Amino acid sequence: MSARAIFHRIRESGYPGGITIATAWVKKHRTTPVRSREAFLTLEFQAGECAQVDWGEFGNVFGDGVKIHCFVMVLCFSRLLYIEFTRSEKFEEFIRCHENAFGFFGGVPQECWYDNLTSAVTDRMGPIIRFNAKFMAYMGHQAIHPHACNPARGNEKGRVEDGVKFIRSSFWPGRTFSDFEDLCRQAAQWRDEIANTREHRSTKKIPRLHFDTEEKATLRAVNPHPYDTDEIFSRVVPPNFHILYDTNRYSVPWTLVGITVTVRVNHSHVKIFYNDRFVAKHSRSYKKNHTFSQPEHSKGLLERKPGASRDTWQLSAVKSIGPAMYDYVNFLRSGHRSIRSEVARILALATVYGEAAVNEAASELLKNAVIGVENMELLLKSRYSPSEVSPKPLNFQNSKLNRVVSTIDLRRYDALLFQSDDPIASTESGELYGDGTEPIDPSW
Repeated sequence: MSARAIFHRIRESGYPGGITIATAWVKKHRTTPVRSREAFLTLEFQAGECAQVDWGEFGNVFGDGVKIHCFVMVLCFSRLLYIEFTRSEKFEEFIRCHENAFGFFGGVPQECWYDNLTSAVTDRMGPIIRFNAKFMAYMGHQAIHPHACNPARGNEKGRVEDGVKFIRSSFWPGRTFSDFEDLCRQAAQWRDEIANTREHRSTKKIPRLHFDTEEKATLRAVNPHPYDTDEIFSRVVPPNFHILYDTNRYSVPWTLVGITVTVRVNHSHVKIFYNDRFVAKHSRSYKKNHTFSQPEHSKGLLERKPGASRDTWQLSAVKSIGPAMYDYVNFLRSGHRSIRSEVARILALATVYGEAAVNEAASELLKNAVIGVENMELLLKSRYSPSEVSPKPLNFQNSKLNRVVSTIDLRRYDALLFQSDDPIASTESGELYGDGTEPIDPSW
């Protein structure tokens, strides 16, 4: 119990004195526990060898129920510091912060050390460590070796823990922030103007200058191909045509009800796609249990006739797309295909590509005596989403694996059948065929 707590207790019992006397008495009579001391070796790192990573939590800063977190990465040699405040510690946010940190440093170290974060380590039993598979995929992308520190061994990750303490003691006290963007702006300014330009207590050097002169050149190049840090998942659009994500609901066009869509979420937006076609976008909210709707997503819904069933209005909506689609639906009645499934997917295609394009596609299919929504979708994709140029072939370190074997035109062998009636080779003349034709080049 603290001296202040004791003071309040005895004051309730009638103690007339001040807190100074109470504090002095507690200090005199309190026995300080003797802590066992353990010796540790100081860890030394070479330039470009290692970075340490950790999170710091700063609570509900803005009173909106959203906790603020701080991603911290420190280069162990120069002590150059990168910090980024976030509103989540999700895996995708974790990887996004790595990408931003390596961009800030202009390169990647050989190793990254972690404090058994759940984003990095999924299981551990003594020295046996199982890393997160998605995390290892990212480590492989940047060619970094991850290292999980031993539990309760603060000396192994002291550089990043000191960095978190420095943020709490130097940046955080006495500041006010108007919003999250203002917090990020002030943090970046403090990082560049104070944290990385001060004389470091341990190295007695300025981290920014130390990094520029001795460590920057030793970092390995960042992978030139950007890593996809979006959170991606699929959802079936419910009857209220709002996608649920992180307790919040985001609207999509009501004509997509019952259709599976793809959702991509980054730190600022929630984007919805039907296959590879963009459908809707919302600003991401980190608050809980909110609904975000766009008026155009419900356009036409109120025009439904009262009491009409879902099958009736869907069928009417598809027929109203155009004359070709009206004929197309009539042909569906005579076939074996599910009319309900076909109609629902046609409405989705009309939402994504437009009614005119879908009607034109239906007309083209009927000209070729073909029906089927999968054929319609392929036709629309070929017209409005042309395939990209094929990527360049892989380059292997072993040059023999990069050799392209020339193809052989087998018709050359067929032509030999017309050059001789005796297909048996003459070994005496050194010719393949007995009629004196030129022997086949073995290099074929």
